[in-house]
Amino acid sequence: MAIEIPTKQNSEEPEFLRDSIDSPSPIESSTDEVNTEENAAITSINQDFDEEIEPSMHYTGESKKILDPMRVKVEIADARTPIVVLFGPKTSGKTMMLVRLTRWLKKNGLSVMPIRTFRPADDDYKKMCDSFNDMVDSNEAAKGTNAIDFMLLKVSQNGRPICQILEAPGEHYYNIERPSQSFPPYIHKIISELKNKKIYVILTEGDWRNQETQDSRDAYVQKINDLRRLSDIKDKFIVVLNKVDLTEFTLSKGLYNKPQARRAVKNLYPRIFEIFENQHPITRFFRPSYATFMAFQSGEFSQTADGETFIYTPGADAYAKELWSQIISACN
Repeated sequence: MAIEIPTKQNSEEPEFLRDSIDSPSPIESSTDEVNTEENAAITSINQDFDEEIEPSMHYTGESKKILDPMRVKVEIADARTPIVVLFGPKTSGKTMMLVRLTRWLKKNGLSVMPIRTFRPADDDYKKMCDSFNDMVDSNEAAKGTNAIDFMLLKVSQNGRPICQILEAPGEHYYNIERPSQSFPPYIHKIISELKNKKIYVILTEGDWRNQETQDSRDAYVQKINDLRRLSDIKDKFIVVLNKVDLTEFTLSKGLYNKPQARRAVKNLYPRIFEIFENQHPITRFFRPSYATFMAFQSGEFSQTADGETFIYTPGADAYAKELWSQIISACN
């Protein structure tokens, strides 16, 4: 029987953002870096299909651009640096998670830069790259979610690449209107053909209104299972309860009851952790799962007096620090 998560009635997230422990202890961020080299060969991913898909890509201040995921062309030049994939449906909060993590990384001396060759034929992508820093630093939440919509970023320290982060439209991963729809060709290529190690950050909801029915959550778990079957044995997974501030599991600033949060996700998304169990008869004893778990909060959102936008206040550093720690651990 599914256990409903008690939610805080006075903690509302803006409608537009739905688009896009026991004793807790601090997690120290690893300073280890991944041994990477640039590979000059460019992997070109270009597929052409006839199916028309709901448009999803947009840019602040301009008319909405139609982007058919079945016709997307992307290029990933770096074939060695691990790729972190933010995986979740539309409204799950991937973009604001990226904004929050980017701010924390920059504050701690790391470089986060758009990879301009990712979508070389798209003029709007060039504009996104040009305005990336302004959008990340903006306190108007709408600007960040509208502009940072489909990007590949590189995180470096002292000029040495650590990882690449992919933020793609949620409906490319899981379309709530078409739950059985296959991944677009470019995602298939990234999952199955690129040699880079992948770390998948799997978002689950703290605001259950976005996946109200058990059928919807079961379909999402099936899509996660599809991802697991297509992935490489060396890939890692981080299951995240996002928007934890909308639940009763927060204890104080940056602290949450991890066992209770994990148990709630396990009950609301049956089989989600079973997907990542290590079935190897020997290694399963010292590595029982290919997935870790954590909760996350991007921040708070306050509506302006004119009602036209929301002001973003970043959440506690502890969430971004824990996420980065788990990403670094998975990269190594």
